[in-house]
Order: sequence, then C-alpha cells, then structure tokens
Amino acid sequence: MAAPGRHVCLGFTDEPYPAGTHICYLYNSDDERRQILPLYARQALLGHEAFNYVADVPSRADLPRALEELDLAAAVRDRPGQAEAAITAEGYFPMGRFDPDDMLARLREAYVEGQARGLAGARFAGEMTWALRGIPGADRILECESRINELIKEAPMTIMCQYDLNRFDGGLIYDVLNVHPVVIVGGHLLRNPFYQNYG
Repeated sequence: MAAPGRHVCLGFTDEPYPAGTHICYLYNSDDERRQILPLYARQALLGHEAFNYVADVPSRADLPRALEELDLAAAVRDRPGQAEAAITAEGYFPMGRFDPDDMLARLREAYVEGQARGLAGARFAGEMTWALRGIPGADRILECESRINELIKEAPMTIMCQYDLNRFDGGLIYDVLNVHPVVIVGGHLLRNPFYQNYG
C-alpha cells in the first residue's frame, strides 16, 4: 500500500492532492485536454507512479495517432512498463460488456502490481465517450463511478474520468458530478460542490 496520507502533484495545479483522488474532467476540446493531460502524465512518471491511459478509438492501430494528438505518445513510448495505453474495448469492456465488478478488480490489480514492482502509486486517465454507443452494461457506468470512491480508500490511486461536454447531455453530466469529489472544468481543478458521498 502507499504511505498513509501520501499526496501527489497533478502537474496542472500547484496544490497537492491525496494519492487517492477521483477526478471528473469536463472538457470542450482536445486543445483543452492538451493543456492538462501531458502534465498529468509527466508528473506521474516523475513521481515514480504507473500511468495508464485509455483512449476511445476503434483499434490499437488508431492508438498511436490518438496519443500523439494529446501529446501523450512520448510518455508511453519512453517509459514502457511504467506508462501504458489501451483502447476502450480493452480498458472498459474486454469481454464485450461493461461490468463494474470486473472494472474495479482490474483497477485494483493494476495498483497492486505497480506496488509489487516498487512504484510509488498509480495514475489513470480514461475517455468516457464509449458509454454513449450502446455497449452492453454501459448503463452501469454511474454505479462503477460511485464505487471507485470506495476502491481508492484501500488502493489510493488517482483516477481521471474524461467527459466531453459536447457529447454528454446535462442530465448525465449532473449525475456524473454527483459521484466525483473533484472536477476539472474550464481548465480549473475544483473541489466539487455537487459531490454526494454515498459511502
């Protein structure tokens, strides 16, 4: 386990945050994400943490281009084993169906594996637009998001869930905000006043 009370630099803010932080990133454009994601990844690597990125692209053949467009390619290329990337089919629904139990188990396993390899922690960032495509089990996304808040108490990893404001409707965004204690909006990191602690 990580040291109790360990804080990390997120890269795009001067304020340190607990290693177990669940972030909702509401964005309008890839230009906006290019201001945040490379810094987030860089600080993970500098802090000797694992960095895992999940891109919503159709195939692994599309992954290098997606990483390049977000300025993440060098991080993944230069730190194999410490920095990894996957496509959403691998990261969220490898069996063809999204299952929160499976997702949480894989997150926990990735954290434990990193600890076993001597890494200080783990940091994840994933694109959520796949949830709009009718993937079986996608209706359980809010359940999973809520349960992540419990998982990070025992496995203090930093998780950033990215929601495109041009794609998700206001009702779902409100529900998503209810289960994330921290939010990035307009490039600013804020403690989320809409967060409901169901734990």
